[in-house]
Amino acid sequence: NGYLGFMDFTASPVLFWGWFALLILLAPVIHSIHFYLGHRLLHVPVLYKRVHALHHKNVEIGPWSGLAMHPVEHIVYFSTVIVQWLLALHPVNALFQIHLAAFYPALSHSGFEKLQMGSKLNIDGGNHFHYLHHKYFECNYGGSLAPLDKVFNTYHDGTEEADVAMRERMRIRRG
Repeated sequence: NGYLGFMDFTASPVLFWGWFALLILLAPVIHSIHFYLGHRLLHVPVLYKRVHALHHKNVEIGPWSGLAMHPVEHIVYFSTVIVQWLLALHPVNALFQIHLAAFYPALSHSGFEKLQMGSKLNIDGGNHFHYLHHKYFECNYGGSLAPLDKVFNTYHDGTEEADVAMRERMRIRRG
């Protein structure tokens, strides 16, 4: 329709399929970065009180609590597809991004640290990492693929040292 990017397959099949594959591979990273930024936004006091607090009523998280959100939070969360709309060449890229966003919360709220298949294949569930966010609220805003919590000093690994660092960060923030 002329508003969103769409590459013509016939113009350059190599470029088309290369870009298609790259965006599929980058989709989890795009989601992780978008999730961190959106999640931090939702922790701004006015948005937290009116929107995100509903999700945080789930302290003991389970797979269904991952998508238990206020409608405004759903808009923020699923807006990750906008990145694909702007960069993508094919609707499958956008659909893949939406599917990741739909399934990741069940995994990160599952109660399992990892899913193990056989002796070699392990899928990080990120459960303890996100459980700590639901316990303390002021840490672990992102996911494990883009370590933005470490970059922005909001990472908590469950140790006493991390508790002390988080309390100090909060003391400084509150003045």
